[in-house]
Amino acid sequence: MKIQKEKQQGWSWSAFILGPFWYIAHGLILRGLFLILITIVTIGFGLPVIWVYCGIRANSDYFENQLKSHSKYSPSKIDE
Repeated sequence: MKIQKEKQQGWSWSAFILGPFWYIAHGLILRGLFLILITIVTIGFGLPVIWVYCGIRANSDYFENQLKSHSKYSPSKIDE
């Protein structure tokens, strides 16, 4: 799987609209569940902040997750 560097930054409308469910759909389950938990604890008052956070950070969070998952199986790490 090729990682797209141009998608590592910027606003994500789909993440803004879907919020924490975007994270869950893209394999960032713990972060998505944590964001849902924050929304529940704040009785929904935190939802606008969560939406904006998701719109701003989703692409970079996904990119970092992809880098971590690919670096686990890197041939250079086998020798270490």
